[in-house]
Amino acid sequence: MAQSTFSRLWKAVKPPQAAKRTGAASSALNKKALNPQQKRLLLTTCGGILALGAGWSVFDYFASAQERAAKQLQAGMKLMEPGHYQDAVTRFTRAVAIEPRFADAYFERGVAYQSLQQTDRAMADFDRAVEYDPALAHAYDAQGAIYRARGDFERAMQAFAKAIQIAPDADAYFERGQTYESLGEHLKAVEDFDQAIAVRRDAPYVYRARALARRNAGDLSGSQADREIAENIEQSH
Repeated sequence: MAQSTFSRLWKAVKPPQAAKRTGAASSALNKKALNPQQKRLLLTTCGGILALGAGWSVFDYFASAQERAAKQLQAGMKLMEPGHYQDAVTRFTRAVAIEPRFADAYFERGVAYQSLQQTDRAMADFDRAVEYDPALAHAYDAQGAIYRARGDFERAMQAFAKAIQIAPDADAYFERGQTYESLGEHLKAVEDFDQAIAVRRDAPYVYRARALARRNAGDLSGSQADREIAENIEQSH
């Protein structure tokens, strides 16, 4: 029958019977009762047990850190409304203090800063978000919106193009279409609004944006049609 690890260990380190009869060893762990091979086995086993315990402790620490950071993120998200943005910032700050590479927490804190009109801090957080998670498409959208508001259309276009490359959703196309419209490139704006509508057909603001671009491009009938669609969607909601 196979013996357990601890049974084999005890058999290896237990004091000789002669020593027990003569009283030469007072305990099973008395160093004088152990030969060199037994001592090495005992030390190696104890070291392994300690290393295993330390490994589990480290694993548990990092697992709990991620959980604690996620809870702070969730608490901050619940505070994302007027009058509570600063409280949300506090929660997101706690999240990144626990987990310094938490891209989602940086993004959400950036949105909170943007709501507080602190665009420099918002941009710094969006930069960190994409640094730690280059696939975070909506962070590029947020960067692009700030660049466009600052009149830096070249960087805005780069940010929106990156977002579209990662996740070609309605928001990214809509934002880039708005940038094209700001640049006076009305037909390109219409193309991006077309893409946004193909993804999300029930967003009245996209139809209104396309109506403006079509009007500026000289397509008055198309502009009127888009306004009517927008009104119908708003009334149905």
